Amino acid sequence: MRIFIVASALVFATTTSVYAMDAVTEDQVMGVQKAIKAMECTVEDTGIETEGSGYEADDVLCKDGQYDVYLDKDFNVTKKVKED
Repeated sequence: MRIFIVASALVFATTTSVYAMDAVTEDQVMGVQKAIKAMECTVEDTGIETEGSGYEADDVLCKDGQYDVYLDKDFNVTKKVKED
């Protein structure tokens, strides 16, 4: 029983730590949204997460399709990958 409790606690701590690393602030969301709007595209706030030292915007909707967009820490688009 003790092993199960310890294992459960470790899983919870790991999951919580991963979630905390991916959390974005309101200012970061606004920066990503501004860059996406400049491309004449849209993305849900929930589709924005941290990616390395920058950000990833999942399911960005543009006139010519749906994309995953990657931005650096200064909100400059570094890669735009079309989803099939």
